[in-house]
Amino acid sequence: MICREKGVLPNSEYFFFDPSQKFKNYYYYVLNCGHFYCNNNYSIKRDGNNVPLFLYIIDGEFHLEYEGNHYLATKGDIILIDGQKPHYYYSGDYCDFIYIHYSGNFSCKLISHLIDQNNGPLFKLQNHQEIYKLANDIIAKLYYNQPVTDVNLSCAIYNCLCYIQDSNDVLSTSSSPSNNIITNSIYFIRINIGQDLNLHTLAKQANLSLYYYAHLFKKETGMSCMEYIAKCKINLAKTMLKTTQQTISEIADSLGYSSSSSFINAFSSRIGISPLKFRNRNIY
Repeated sequence: MICREKGVLPNSEYFFFDPSQKFKNYYYYVLNCGHFYCNNNYSIKRDGNNVPLFLYIIDGEFHLEYEGNHYLATKGDIILIDGQKPHYYYSGDYCDFIYIHYSGNFSCKLISHLIDQNNGPLFKLQNHQEIYKLANDIIAKLYYNQPVTDVNLSCAIYNCLCYIQDSNDVLSTSSSPSNNIITNSIYFIRINIGQDLNLHTLAKQANLSLYYYAHLFKKETGMSCMEYIAKCKINLAKTMLKTTQQTISEIADSLGYSSSSSFINAFSSRIGISPLKFRNRNIY
């Protein structure tokens, strides 16, 4: 759908959805999303009582007034807005961005946690390109009228938020000539985190020998590739425990553990308490 809002330039698109009651009851769901190209006539002011908002700035300048502070987002930045709080945002002379309005169980609680953890709604993350790909893949499918289900939309926004959480918990790759190889490998790991990942598979995917891949991964990240996978699984589990109603068994299965007991043992070993105790503990 072509957008005709003030300040929104031609070729901008936005899409609205009517999620099934099942998703409204139990899961995250997307209400609308889009890709906007804007000039300095674009501005939105809300008094609160709205749903959470995710934005990825592709280019230009995006301004946000939020809780008494001014934030300037530029290329590669992410903004999260707790829609229940008053906010005002507007474009600089030019801004190109993707946005997703979403809702669902614990959605407000999670976005509030992420903003508090980050000390503000403006996120400057080393893994921002991975998050952009997740969001843009959905927008691109909608743009070309490819089928997109409630499940696709729910997974896209939930994974974006998980990766934002993950960026605060897992070391990102450092800058080096071989950075792109390991960055691509890390992206492969994260989008296949529920699969049976091993060193042989990852080395083959990177088109490197087993020894050189293991050496390169450790050099770039400061940890072995299997340790990185283990950290990713546990960090995603922490977010899922706090922001979904999935059972321990369902989480274990989605993260590729062979059984609930193996997940519980791995989680308890790293975090110091069981997944159930972590879920019930008030950390907000």
